[in-house]
Amino acid sequence: RMRNRFMIHRKGHSVASALLFILLIAHLLLPPLAWLGSAAGFPLGNLFSSEGVRWYYLHIQDCYRSPFMAVVFPVVLVLGAIERSGLFGIIKDSISKGVPFLTYRQRKACLMAGTFLLLYLAGMLLLLLGPHAILLSVTGHLYPSPFVSGILQTMSLGFVLTSLLYAVLSFHLRGWEECLSVLYWGIQRYDVWILISMLAVQLYNALCYVWNGA
Repeated sequence: RMRNRFMIHRKGHSVASALLFILLIAHLLLPPLAWLGSAAGFPLGNLFSSEGVRWYYLHIQDCYRSPFMAVVFPVVLVLGAIERSGLFGIIKDSISKGVPFLTYRQRKACLMAGTFLLLYLAGMLLLLLGPHAILLSVTGHLYPSPFVSGILQTMSLGFVLTSLLYAVLSFHLRGWEECLSVLYWGIQRYDVWILISMLAVQLYNALCYVWNGA
């Protein structure tokens, strides 16, 4: 099983490296190609012009705060937390074998972590449907509202804390340093995919600038 996971990891890393290489080449080729097209009379934005350089500096931070990255980071954190805490193995065995074999400590940790997650979700619903409903908009609507704006990040926090609680109670991880690694394991594990996402967003923005002939 460990060998299969290692092979899958290597294959995924090879795919990520290939995508990263392609994105870097695209970033290098886009400015000169856009310049050539603009010089040939096509209505393309020129990234080498003074306006293009100003646009690039003004929008270089868009890849950090784009809606796409607002989804990538929470998902990565949750995947890493579930994997590092040991819950991934339990979920996988539950899907493949039905009822997995769990030790007494694991069953107790699952019960406590599951209870925490239910209480966490109940607290969110209370803020949404309670007497004051502070997560609704000022007009009382669900969309747009603070709840919809932060639902993904709030849910990811709940799953990360649940994974951390399971790792501590089940003794899957020992010591506070190992336990805290649950919080950042996703960034460490999927770092190249985060970089790929950021480069992809920046390339998309640059293509939009070039195509719109700004």
